Amino acid sequence: MATLKWHGHATVELQSEQGFVAVVDPWFAQNPVHPTKQLPDKADAILVTHDHFDHVSDAVALANKTGAKVVAQPEVIDRLVKEGLKQELGLGMNIGGTVEIGPLSAHMVHAFHSAANGTPAGYIMTLDNKVVYHLGDTGIFKDLELFGELFAIDYALIPVGGHFTMDYKLGALAAKMLRAKNVIPIHYRTFPLLLQDVNLFVEEVKRVSPQTEVIVPEIGGTVTL
Repeated sequence: MATLKWHGHATVELQSEQGFVAVVDPWFAQNPVHPTKQLPDKADAILVTHDHFDHVSDAVALANKTGAKVVAQPEVIDRLVKEGLKQELGLGMNIGGTVEIGPLSAHMVHAFHSAANGTPAGYIMTLDNKVVYHLGDTGIFKDLELFGELFAIDYALIPVGGHFTMDYKLGALAAKMLRAKNVIPIHYRTFPLLLQDVNLFVEEVKRVSPQTEVIVPEIGGTVTL
């Protein structure tokens, strides 16, 4: 079965049963909550939601180390190439599009945030018949209900830290809107400004969307999908 590993903040690693590895928003070396600061030894695909430092800082190093394709909006790919990404490893796409890399299908959807290049996005990914939605950095928005209608989401990775994204109360409402079977909180506890007690999110989901299962992995922990 496929697995999901949370590296802290918004960095998530998906691995198929056959060993295909996709990393979303790689931030390892300077991530204050990552235990080793080391890049993974293997990656086949890297997906970038937007180009803020805490989501993209290790994309070039990881891609050049592993030969992974980097999926992002064209403006972000252009920036990464200028920073040393091998041209042939960049795979530009945009909101509404879908790319397939090996067993991974990734559909890019919009998010509401900011970015230096391109626009913020999220990815609705399918791997080993499991649908995983990484929201990226975003506030809450009505189209989450539409995504819940269009996609049978098995796992939603929801930013709940507040200040730069939705907080735990809006994150719980997002879980309800998405109708995801399971939700995993991300983008919290990394900095003092962000939510520190994730149990607030857990309890709020129980209140507003009791049918939704909340999974809270430890940093470096793995979830079987």
